[in-house]
Amino acid sequence: MSGKLYLIGCGPGDADLLTLKALKTFQKLDVALIDHLLSQEIIDLIPVHTNVIFVGKEKGHHSVTQSEINRIIVEHASKGLTVGRLKCGDPYLFGRGSEEAVYAAENALDVEVIPGISSALSAPLSAGIAPTARGYATGMSIVSAHLAGDRVNLGWVPLLGMRNHTTVVLMGLSRATQIAEEALTLGIDPLLPVAIISNATTADQETVVTTLADLPDAAKNAPRPAILVFGDVVALESKLPKYIYEIKQESYHDTARAS
Repeated sequence: MSGKLYLIGCGPGDADLLTLKALKTFQKLDVALIDHLLSQEIIDLIPVHTNVIFVGKEKGHHSVTQSEINRIIVEHASKGLTVGRLKCGDPYLFGRGSEEAVYAAENALDVEVIPGISSALSAPLSAGIAPTARGYATGMSIVSAHLAGDRVNLGWVPLLGMRNHTTVVLMGLSRATQIAEEALTLGIDPLLPVAIISNATTADQETVVTTLADLPDAAKNAPRPAILVFGDVVALESKLPKYIYEIKQESYHDTARAS
């Protein structure tokens, strides 16, 4: 028997930002592997008949290794079960989805990938920042400050010196001091605007606007998860509308879980 693996992008946090395809696929799942960053309101949309397995990779805590996650996927799918790997954001954008897809395919599993809205795009929007606004930026980069083995990635920092450019940094809050020190060493303008956007698109969203020089201090008390946005576009935070999170009715979850 051979089951199927769905790699499902679940977006930045607000359940209203799930795609219809993602929500429909939830109803097919026998097993769902979930991360610690997946919001509770999205978890509540998983049907009650589905076996939910937590495989979170929470920073600073014991976590399930990628090889173990791969093993769990194959173990269940090989029994003929339909397995869903629910991932925050988009499965292929710093989400290790490609590793899981390759491993599953190598083990003769049918794999389908469902796109999701990445926080790299939705978080700036939710905070009132347009990454490629005309007159502010002609391009943008999306980078990660984190490498395997809890190593820091600073190879992208020279991007901060580019004019008319926006840099969005994922998994960078805990590396704020190292990022700022490296950038200042390279001669980057200490007044470069930076936004720290925490818990984007959720009821707990917070935005702190600061500068490169003041980033280490501003990052100390910023909630996680968060992304960093560098560039002149940060000035738009005070001008553009913010994302409006709508509280869901309890029946919304009850209907989905009863499916």
